[in-house]
Amino acid sequence: MKKILVSCASGLLLALSVAAAPGSKIVEQFKKTFPNAVNVKWNEAEGGYFVSFYENGNFEKILYNKKGAFMRSWKYSDGKDLPTNIVMTLNKKVSSGTIKGVTETTSGNSTSYEVKVEKNDKLYCLNIAANGTVTGEEEFTNANANKPVNTAKN
Repeated sequence: MKKILVSCASGLLLALSVAAAPGSKIVEQFKKTFPNAVNVKWNEAEGGYFVSFYENGNFEKILYNKKGAFMRSWKYSDGKDLPTNIVMTLNKKVSSGTIKGVTETTSGNSTSYEVKVEKNDKLYCLNIAANGTVTGEEEFTNANANKPVNTAKN
């Protein structure tokens, strides 16, 4: 009886894990699009599948629907590969600031950038459309910006 229960439980777990995996069509499409992806992890999401991975030093996430169609992507980077018009917008808004991080979001034919820039004791969070238009802006004060870093070891 114990063996039957263990066999049934194992079979159920195997069936559930297979059901949660994306179809081979989605995986093949992903591999063709991102041949250099490493640390690839698939997760089932409501209505589709998330895949997270690293490519060219950037962390990326993509959402596919159940049929394998691209829905949305997120790319997290240091901003070194931003398009020229986005860099020009940043230079106008926060010249001489330091880019702390960029989230590039693509959905359908629309791409936008959320850029975090540090300048003096301020942190700026800018939402920029693909055409370079600033669509949102927040400014925060960094209370620790000018404090010396304690490097003494206890």
